[in-house]
Amino acid sequence: MIFGKIDELKFYKGVSKGLDKAIETIENGSYKTGVIGRNEIDGDNVFFNLQECKTKVLDECFFEGHKNYIDIHVVIDGEEGIGYSLRDSLKEKTEYNSESDFQVLEGVEEHRFQMDKENFIIFFPDEPHMPLIASNEEPQDLRKVVFKIKY
Repeated sequence: MIFGKIDELKFYKGVSKGLDKAIETIENGSYKTGVIGRNEIDGDNVFFNLQECKTKVLDECFFEGHKNYIDIHVVIDGEEGIGYSLRDSLKEKTEYNSESDFQVLEGVEEHRFQMDKENFIIFFPDEPHMPLIASNEEPQDLRKVVFKIKY
C-alpha cells in the first residue's frame, strides 16, 4: 500500500508498464473527463472506473480484496476515508470471485487514510481496503476514479 500526494506519483514510474500508463493518465488529468463507469487505457491491462456516489457511515462499509489487479484511488471532488487492515486480521465474508476479481472481507479497521483531490492511494493484490467512509459520519457526494492495473 502506498499513500501520498498526487505530485509524488512520479516517484513510482518505472515499477511496471501498466503502472506507468495509469500514472501518465493521472498526471495529464484526462481521467477527470472520463465517462461514468469503465474507461479503457490498455484494454483489460489498465483501465479506470469513474464513480459518482455517496460516502457511507462506517457500519455500511466493508473491506474488499483483489488478487489480479492493483488499485489506485484518486478523488476528483469531495472526500472519503479509506480503511486498511492487514489480510491476516480479516475474515472472508464472501468467496473470491475470479471473474470480477472481488471478495468481501470483514474485521476491524486498523488504519484510515483521508482522501481528497490532493492525494492518491495504491493497493496491491491481497491488501484489503474499505473505501467510501464518510468523514464525521456524515455521508456526502463523491466523484472519484479507481484505476485497475493488471498484476
